Parts: sequence; structure tokens; C-alpha cells
Amino acid sequence: MKKLLVLLFMFAGITAKSQYFQTGQDPASLKWRQINTENFQLIYPDYFENQAQRLAQKLEVVYNFGGYSLKHKPKKISVILHTQTVQSNGLVAYAPKRSEFYTTPHQSIYPQDWLEQLAIHEFRHVVQIDKVNEELPEIIKLLLGEQGTALIFGAYLPWWFIEGDAVVTETALGNYGRGRFPSFLVEHRAQVVEKGKYSYDKAYLGSYKNYVPNHYKLGYYLVGNSRVRYGSDMWESVVKRVGEKPFSLTPFNKALKLETGYNKVQLYNSVFDSLTQVWQNEDQNFNSVPFNTITKPQKTYSNYTFNYWLNNDEIISYRTALNKIPAFVKIDKNGREQTILNPGSIFDESVNYRKEWIVYAERIPDLRWSHSGRSKICLYNVNTKNKVSFSPELKAFSPTLSPNLNEVLVVESDFSNNYFLSVYRITDGKLLHRISTSENNYFFSSEWINEKEIVAILLTNQGKRIAKFNLVSGEHEILFDTDLGEIKQLRYTNSNLYFISGYSGKNALYSYNFESKQIEQIYDPRFSVEFPSINSENQILLSDYTADGFRLIEVPLNTSKPLPDVEKEDYPMTKKLATQELGIPNLLVSDSVHYESLAYKKPAHILNFHSWAPVFIDVYDYEFAPGLSLMSQNKLGTAETVLGYKWNTTEKTGQFYGKYTYKGWYPVIDFEVTSGKEASSYWLITERTRDGEVVSRDTTLERFKYKATSLNVDLSLPLNLSSGAYFRLFQPQVKYEMSLYQEDESTPDHFLAGTYQSLSYRLYFHQFLRQSYQDVYPNFGFVADVNYRHSPNSTNVFGNLKAAQTQVYLPGLLRNHGIKLYAGAQSKKAGDILSFSNAIYFPRGWHNIESTKLNSFSANYKLPIVHPDLSVGGLAYCRRINATLFADYANLEGNIYENGEIAGSYSSNISSYGMELIGDFNFLRFYAPVKIGVRTSYLPQHDNFVFDFLLSVDFNSL
Repeated sequence: MKKLLVLLFMFAGITAKSQYFQTGQDPASLKWRQINTENFQLIYPDYFENQAQRLAQKLEVVYNFGGYSLKHKPKKISVILHTQTVQSNGLVAYAPKRSEFYTTPHQSIYPQDWLEQLAIHEFRHVVQIDKVNEELPEIIKLLLGEQGTALIFGAYLPWWFIEGDAVVTETALGNYGRGRFPSFLVEHRAQVVEKGKYSYDKAYLGSYKNYVPNHYKLGYYLVGNSRVRYGSDMWESVVKRVGEKPFSLTPFNKALKLETGYNKVQLYNSVFDSLTQVWQNEDQNFNSVPFNTITKPQKTYSNYTFNYWLNNDEIISYRTALNKIPAFVKIDKNGREQTILNPGSIFDESVNYRKEWIVYAERIPDLRWSHSGRSKICLYNVNTKNKVSFSPELKAFSPTLSPNLNEVLVVESDFSNNYFLSVYRITDGKLLHRISTSENNYFFSSEWINEKEIVAILLTNQGKRIAKFNLVSGEHEILFDTDLGEIKQLRYTNSNLYFISGYSGKNALYSYNFESKQIEQIYDPRFSVEFPSINSENQILLSDYTADGFRLIEVPLNTSKPLPDVEKEDYPMTKKLATQELGIPNLLVSDSVHYESLAYKKPAHILNFHSWAPVFIDVYDYEFAPGLSLMSQNKLGTAETVLGYKWNTTEKTGQFYGKYTYKGWYPVIDFEVTSGKEASSYWLITERTRDGEVVSRDTTLERFKYKATSLNVDLSLPLNLSSGAYFRLFQPQVKYEMSLYQEDESTPDHFLAGTYQSLSYRLYFHQFLRQSYQDVYPNFGFVADVNYRHSPNSTNVFGNLKAAQTQVYLPGLLRNHGIKLYAGAQSKKAGDILSFSNAIYFPRGWHNIESTKLNSFSANYKLPIVHPDLSVGGLAYCRRINATLFADYANLEGNIYENGEIAGSYSSNISSYGMELIGDFNFLRFYAPVKIGVRTSYLPQHDNFVFDFLLSVDFNSL
């Protein structure tokens, strides 16, 4: 066990930074309140009181259902509500323990209230991790605190189980859930039928060569089918063993073997072998209606979505691909493409067209606050290339241009989750109409019928319904009350309303006729279709899903089937899953229930110590050493504290360490203090004399200790200027450093004791074009970085340093290749005692050389060599190998010293060139990818080669 504990501490040191999962901050102006129920603490902005009260009731109801199949009721947990973000998400994290809800719904949610979806799904994660925590040996919690639980949970439970179990739960505890969502289910079906089953490692860890459905979808099939075969108790036993047996190294596999006879690879093969047989049999019995394929076959997975007939011969579509950045493209009937526009980050289901205009809603991040942002409505004229935009008052989605081209209809949500259909005038962004429902229903897929009437999808307690609205009176009527499951993408033309529905278990095309009030299925696909468009000749354009992505097809309008003749999918697996639960929780809330609401004072909650360790862990540099650590992060994510004691085993010295970071104001403030002893050495010359003459001389390396205290104060202002297709960051920074060196009993006479101070000023800016998944560099981009450092108060301890550097990114010769050019210039004046270290890059393979002037240049050409998707048992999985050819050059000027005095100067040119080979790996099936490789540098001035080992771990993927 002792050896395993050492390994655990080492792993904790490597992964520590990932445990401090930081999602960002909310605006500093927010005032926070809290509700404490028996099992939850809700922390929310004061204006969200009504919704928080209702959510508190729903969470308490979910509490009695969400842990039933895992036989666990978790301890109380905090839930932080982020209400101003334009993202839609939820998460549960340990170290510190909390859940975070991003309260704004998106346009792709399944037919259930968004906060209810979050309550069920995220609470299941609470159950999972709290059960592991309860079963863990006390020694881990005593030694590591909450980070011990997070470490075991993240290291041993695969992400496909963590998310798949939550998706199974949301499906089994409701009438919908993603397990009844054709868009969620179709990707594996198409892949297996057309390409076959992937290996377990590829299916779980991904690929750069092929599109691989994410671990939510993989997990749903694995967890759901396993529960049907072996009962829900099997997963309770697996999670319990992971907590009980963390020192067995493979508790998940061992528990699976005990419950099913399979390890996780064998279980994957068994489940997907069965699914493959079922899906292939169903595919053989499918009879397709003839259609015309418009887009040409693509070598790389590509999607053509948000479609529109520009005229009867040309099409506009939104293309995404593994090897290309998103773009609107124009396509003729022969499949020839022309790129029109590279937009920014578009919200789900938020593109539409009218005549020659494209209209879409783009996500704009807040300048400073990650948990804030806004919507921008953008219009682009395909013919004139004129672009118009305006910012609506609220968070806006699903824009639709009016028939007269003067107004835009949008779905809106305010910070309190009040939902509206709003009309804005394009020329000045003025609000003209805003309507809502008495029950505050959420809206989807708004569409104009005429200048006074619109249609939209309503989210009701019974599911999604299509309704017609009068913009003048605000009144609405439900067009039909049949539950069609998932409904989306309304398109109105000639008294017919076309839409996509998952009624049959596939996303198929349907229509509603306003005169006959009848619903018909227009086209039944092999796998799935979406994004319909109908032109003046009644040609229907659709995105048709295949294992290589959505292609464009044209289908006839002369085939249809009345809705009563369409067999409704009943999802038999979800019925079996539901029988393993307590039932469907009733989430209708009572207005008579009111929890006590209290102020949540930010200053009183600055510190939240959650983890510790009997080793020193540097959570910012992935380093660990003998010592102690104590870590704090507050629940709002604005303050981080690390305290500790670090023992240097080589020098046999120790230091106390403290760092505090505050991110709750516009500038980010870092305080860092260290105090203790350090060690160094000097050459001591001892002479022996006889009769006044030196007869021998010994030179020995004498070690000494000294006392050192340092204080660093760093103020930075990270400003997010991203818009359109470019990511931009501007960050000014000021840093003050003070070091106090004091003599010890072993300190030599010439030791430079005293107080040394320095000030640094920095301006940093970058702009990068969005990258495709396969790009090794951005196709365009640049970095500008300017530094100035000096000694304050008219002292000249360090001298000064001036530095400027830039990087430029350009496309390579072939797609996904990239060029990076670097240039830096530095001027440094040595101080009376010390000098600053270099601020710009040095040629690779060379050790640092002291200089007064340094000009550095570098050219890099990077390219993917191969995408092997190669597994070596369960030890390693390689997804990609990249090569970088580089050439570095530097010109140095400096002083030559003799006896401590300047005796001359030098000018020298140094260079290196060579190659880096780096592979993208996953080791031991751990989800975080590792870049590992080697660099070979040839140094012409020395006529020799230098070899370096390269290693980095990306914990941001977790």
C-alpha cells in the first residue's frame, strides 16, 4: 500500500491543476443571495429570486429520485446559478465541491424545461461522485481532502460512464431525455451501418481521421444496454468498488468483470456487436424514396446545414468540417462550392435566410467576465457583400428576417429567464414588438407567416407544440395538440408549414397545411434529415445524415404519408430503464412554498479550504515536492489561495509559500510570498605558504545557506475582444517583485545581502483565426508582446530590460499545414549587482548566453504526418503524429568581463535547425491527451546535434 500511496501523491501532483476547475467569473456588480434547503444551497443573483425558489423545490423533488438506482443519497451541495452567460451548460466539480448551472436555455434542448433538465442530469453527477467519496478509505480523504475524491473519480471512472449514466437517468426519469432524441442517437447508428464498429480506444478517445460520436452518446448506449441486460444494480456495484478499492489500480474493470463477465473493452464489443446486428437488419429493410445528391462526396467528415435555395439553381449552406473552419458556402446543382463568409460563433438553430440575405445570431463574449456575454444579430447580403448588425436588448436566438426585409424576429431571454418573441427594426435596432405567454413558455424556431402573424414552437408541460401568434394583439393559438416529440426548423411557404420531427424515431420531414389542418410525413430518411428549404418550383432541399456527415439532397414533393399512418417510435429500451427507477418525479412547483432567502456576502466567503496534501503541490506549474499544501477556492470562482511548506531535497532547505489570486474585480490581482532558507555555493581558494611563499593551492566548492523572503504582486487586465471568426485578447500587466536576502551563519563575507526590487510592465495582444479540428496552427493570426523591466526608486540593482516580440501564423502549402514565424528584439543593461533574465526566445538547443542586445528569429513549418488511430493494448493509443521543421537564428551583442570589469565587447551569431516529432497519445486509456515527442537540433557553430524530450498534458479536455 505504501508504494501505491506514493504513486497516488505523484499522480496528484501531476493532475492537481485539473482539480481546481475554474469556469470563470460573473460581473462584479452582481449582488448574491442564497437559499438553504435540506439538501442544497442555491447561490444566485438577487434578481433571480423567483426562479431560484422554484428550482429549489425541483431539486428537492429530484433528490428522492436521482440516486435511487445507485442506492445513494448524497450530502448537501452548493449550486451556483450563472444567469448572465449566453452559454447553456451545467457541471459538477469537486475541489471545491459544487455544481454550476448556466441558466439560459438553448434552441436545441429536448422537450423539457431547461432548469429541470439541469436538475436531473447534474444531480446524477452529484450522486456519482458523492458515492465514490462515501466509499473511499478515510486515509485518502484525510491526506488529500476533496482533491482525493476528485482524483479517484476522474482517474478510475471513464467519462463515457459518468456522462452516459447521467443521460440514462435523465431519460428514465422523464418523458423525453436524450435517449428519445433522434439527433442524439443517429450518429452511432450511421457509423456502424456504413463504416462498421470502431475499436474501443477509438470510440472512447477519439480520432483526427474520422468523426467519432462523443462520450455522452457512447455512454448512453453502453450504460443503458448494460442496465437492460444485467439490471441497474450492476453500476451501483461498480461505483461502490471504485470507491472501496482505489488501490487495486483497476477497480472499474474488476467490478465490471464480477458483474457481467466482461471488462470495459469486452463490454463495448458485446453491446455494439448486438446493436450492429439490429441496425444492419433494420437498414436492409429500409426502402428509400429516390433522391438527388447535390454535394460531392467528401474525403473528410463534413456537414452541410442551415440550407436555403438562393434561386432555383444555387444553394446557400453552412459548412462545417474536421479540416475546415465553419463557413457559409454557395453551391450550384453540380456540387461546385464557393465560400461566402466565415462567421463567428453561431448559437444553436440560429440561422435563417430571406431573398439574398443571410441572418444569424452570433455569440459575443463579455469584455472581462466569462459568465456574461451578449447576442449580436448579423445580416449579410450574398450579392452586395453588405453586412449589417445590431445588438438586441436581451439574449437573442433564432433570428428570422421579415418579408419586407426591414425587421428581424428573434427568441429572447432575459437574465431572470423570462422568454419573449421580439421584433427589432434593422436600421436602428429599435424594439417594435415583444410578446410572451402567461405561463412563460420558452420559444423555438420563430418564423414569419406574414407581416402581422408568426409561428413558433412552444415548450409546454406536455412537450413541444407549434403555435401561431398575432404580433399586434399578442394572442396565440396551438395549431395542433398532438405530441410529435422533438420538433424544430419551421419553414413556411404556400399555406404549408414544413418542419422536422422525431415522431418516428428518426428526424424526418413533415408538413402542416393551414387550410386542411392535416399533418403529413413528406420524407422518411435512411438515418436522419434536417434543415429543409423549399423553392418556387417546390423542390425540397434537405441535409441528409451519413457516417461522413450531412450531405445535401433534393427530394420530390410528390410522396407523403398522413400522420396516422406513421408508426410512432416507443423506444423500448427507455421503458425498461424507467422500470428500474422510482418513477417520473412530479416537478410542478407550488407557489405557496417559500424558502428563506438570505444575502450571500462575497467578502465573508473569500476562503473555502477544500483540499490539502502531505506533499507540496504547485497547482500552477504541475510540480510537487516534499512538504505540505493547503488549498482554497471560493464557490464563486473569484478567489484562490494556496499555502504550503516546500522542502528542497537537493539543497536541504525549506520555504513557506503562499499565493492568493483574486479575480472578482476587473483587474486580476496575484499576491505571492515565499520565506525560508535557500542554498548556494562558491569556489573557495585555500593557499598554504612556507617562508612567505605559496607552496600549494586548493580550490573547493563551499556550500552556504542564506535567508530569503520574496513578495510578488501582479496586476493584469485580461480583455476578451473576440468577434467574428477571430479570437482576440488584450492584456496589460504590471508586476512588482521584492526579494530580501539575509545572511546566515554559513554565509560568506562577499554575500550580497539586502533588499532588491523590480517593476515590470507588459502589453500583450493576440488575434487568431478559428482553427478546424485538424489544423495544427491557425491559418492566420499574430501575437504582439512588449515588455519593460527596471529597478524602482532610482536604484540600479537590476538595470533594465526592453523587449518586443511577435509571432505570425500563415497557412502552409497543403490544407491543415501551418507556418509560424517569430521575431524578437531585446536590449538589456546590467545593474550594479544583478541583471534580468531574457524575455525573448533563444535558438533551440542552445544554453542561455548573457548579452546586452539580442535579436532572435525563428521559422516553423508544421504538418500532420499520419493519423494512425493505433492502440497498443490498453497501454497507449496514438491519434496523430505531427512534424515541425524549424530554423532558429539569433544575433547577440554583449560585454566581456575580466576581474569583474568590462574588458571589451563581442558580437556573435548563433543558429540551429532541425525537426520535432510529436505524437498525440492517451496512456492507460486516461481521457486527458498527452503530447510526447523528441526534438533534434543541429547547431552549426558547434557542429553537433542536441536531442530534447518533449512532454505536455492537456487537462483542459477533462
